[in-house]
Amino acid sequence: MPWPGVAEFSKAIQNPGLCFEDWELTQGQVAVYPSGGRAGMPIVSSGNFASVYRVTCNSGDYAVRCFTRTVRDQSERYAELDNFLRTRLPQSFVEFQYLEQGIRVEGEWYPLVKMEFVEGRPLDKFVEQNLGIPDNLQRIAARWRGAVSEIRGLGIAHNDLQHGNVMVESDRTIRLVDYDAMFLPAYQGQTSPEDGHHNFQHPLKTIKNYSVNVDNFPALVIYISLLAIAADPGLFTRFHNDDNLIFTKKDYQDPANSECFRILKSQSPDDVVRHLTEELERFCSVPVENVPRLEELLEQARSPGPATPPRAAPASGSGPQTSAGSQSQSTGSAYRDLLQGAMSRSASAAATPGTTGGQTAAAALTCIRCGMSNSVDLIYCENASCMTAVHSAQRFCANCGTSMPSNARFCHDCGRPV
Repeated sequence: MPWPGVAEFSKAIQNPGLCFEDWELTQGQVAVYPSGGRAGMPIVSSGNFASVYRVTCNSGDYAVRCFTRTVRDQSERYAELDNFLRTRLPQSFVEFQYLEQGIRVEGEWYPLVKMEFVEGRPLDKFVEQNLGIPDNLQRIAARWRGAVSEIRGLGIAHNDLQHGNVMVESDRTIRLVDYDAMFLPAYQGQTSPEDGHHNFQHPLKTIKNYSVNVDNFPALVIYISLLAIAADPGLFTRFHNDDNLIFTKKDYQDPANSECFRILKSQSPDDVVRHLTEELERFCSVPVENVPRLEELLEQARSPGPATPPRAAPASGSGPQTSAGSQSQSTGSAYRDLLQGAMSRSASAAATPGTTGGQTAAAALTCIRCGMSNSVDLIYCENASCMTAVHSAQRFCANCGTSMPSNARFCHDCGRPV
């Protein structure tokens, strides 16, 4: 049977009590257009794979994601994702539930995803509304670092980082949506169910490039774009086309002849933008797996001497491993630099035996979930079956008071240096 389209879902969802199986959704009210030619019709946001509706229930508002075409192994993938994230949901993710028998359209049942509704704006709309306010864009860039580093720290990847999947709430919290194609450690060696947005993905990326590294390129693209626009708001007016921030697929395919690359490399007032754009140009021609993490690039930029060339995957922490020994590597040394890059020299010195007045090692932090003792330079618990963020009870952000990971260099909540 053919998969329903937007029109069919919009017609069915006008009667929540009849179309939904989930009891909470059956009691809900679907958001509708208040006026105009579509007055009274459900408000819908449509993408490549799904149509999304807002349903208000007694317990809160939900985004109901109805698939307009099938995603390979959809049910199994969402079950695996739910199991993986149940006890370690990143702060940038929202609560979700996959319902196999979700919505009835013309007598047939189809799956849906019931998600916590995000009261926010897509990243490109936030940027547009904050042109000329560089401080706001720079703070979002800082929070972006925290968001992508946190999910990388769990050994997973979103796999479709782009402006439409990045929501900015009123308090400037970043939330990521659309988990259809996420990479989990269990998927190592498989192919991706989709390619991702072409204006943010590596030009050589195919569905065979499916690993923890797939977010590295788009994470860098978004970070550069935010800083570049903060420094020169005219870039957004010049290069934004409603389907990107400033870069396009054509730019990545031929950066040497790209006007956007040329301007950012030679004319940006921000030296970080100039440096990172040169790096991005170089990465357009290397294998997808060899593009470094954003924090690794920023660490190199802070360090004296020439930058280290991209490491071939899999390096320490660059992807999920299959053997017990390699798993230990990914959950040991890897987690020491996943959130903030390599440790600073001062932090390393503090952890050196004999440097703290008789102490032979740095103090340990106990994981509140599994009770395992972890070194203070770890961000996530070293226990591979836990991986809960390890926080110090005495470490808080001086600006907003958020409890901080022991080795954080910037606050994941307000983006301020710590």
